Amino acid sequence: MKQVIRFIVSLILSAVCLWLAFRNVDFHAAIQLLGQVNFSLIALYLLTLVFIQIVRAIRWDILIRPFVSLSKSAVFRNSNLGMMLVLVLPLRLGEFARPYMLKKEHSASLSAGLGAIVVERTIDGLLVTLFFFVSTIIFSDNKQVPAGLHLAAVMALLFFTGALVVVVASLLWRDLALRLLSRILHPISPKLERKLTGMVSAFVDGLRALPDFRSVVGLFFWSLAYWGVNGAGFYWVMRAFGWSLPFTAGLTVVSIIVIAIMIPAGPGFIGTYQIGITQGLAIYGISANAAAAYGLIVYPLNILVVIAFGLPYLFMRKANISELIHA
Repeated sequence: MKQVIRFIVSLILSAVCLWLAFRNVDFHAAIQLLGQVNFSLIALYLLTLVFIQIVRAIRWDILIRPFVSLSKSAVFRNSNLGMMLVLVLPLRLGEFARPYMLKKEHSASLSAGLGAIVVERTIDGLLVTLFFFVSTIIFSDNKQVPAGLHLAAVMALLFFTGALVVVVASLLWRDLALRLLSRILHPISPKLERKLTGMVSAFVDGLRALPDFRSVVGLFFWSLAYWGVNGAGFYWVMRAFGWSLPFTAGLTVVSIIVIAIMIPAGPGFIGTYQIGITQGLAIYGISANAAAAYGLIVYPLNILVVIAFGLPYLFMRKANISELIHA
């Protein structure tokens, strides 16, 4: 019943976000704008989506290498099937799929797998919030960013910076950092304290077994490539509409979408993704109708590519989707 209530709340959040994103949109006018799009540039966007799927798997391999050794095909399967479940399940429950599959299929530590997710999300969160501030403050020609959006970005930056500090401190001073984390969390929730300290401990022990400087550099290089190409893809779709916007506009929209989808809404980030697009493009003076038309291209293509890369694995080696969802 608790999960049912959470699911209903997530659907309500999605519905509210969709209303906020589209309340001023004339969909007839938005669809007409699609007839003016340069589809050769849309093809470039599709190529960036394929590249992003490959880079996700490369980064995931670097993160899990300390505690489990997989073949390239196994890494690709785990990454793509897991990311598809992140997309299609509500409340971001799909985040647990990759660690669970590592435990079930390769006897890897579940805590270490969850720790890898934490590090992955921490790096991504830091990069996209930094991209937001760089693209909207330094290179935006004094464009006005809504106060609420700016506050959300500041809160995200503080949150991910704090998470990074915990990870780095745990690497350098494992026992001391874990004791401090335990003291902070125990008054809030003893259950949360046990789970989080166990997760951080297992992952840090795994990281200490491997990473050399080359692995750390590789992780940050591929993360920069991942988000840079994300921004480039969004920029090419802007060019496909004939908009004369700076390249940093793509980074702005990507970063705002990521901040928006932190809200645990319904499946496919529906609603939060759309409000991220409209809020991001509004900074550059793009109308609600044009932003809706833009979203009608980038959102479905993104969904289709993620599903196309993940869905075949449901029929290979008999992956049990119901078991994954239950787990």
